[in-house]
Amino acid sequence: MPRHDSDEPRASGEATAGDPAVGICLDCRWVRVQPTTRGARFYRCARADRDARYLRYPPLPVRHCDGFESRAR
Repeated sequence: MPRHDSDEPRASGEATAGDPAVGICLDCRWVRVQPTTRGARFYRCARADRDARYLRYPPLPVRHCDGFESRAR
């Protein structure tokens, strides 16, 4: 199973690129940010839609992920 290294609970609220509370997900092409009506944000891994080895909502912050692809690509 691919690794999603994390050491803190899921973050909520506004996050910006490089936010340590979210980790590398914000810079990944597979992230889908889903805001709630209460102002929280959930970070969904779209790669999990096609590959069951990935967690749909990985615990944040993610420090390493085998499926990470930079948005810059």
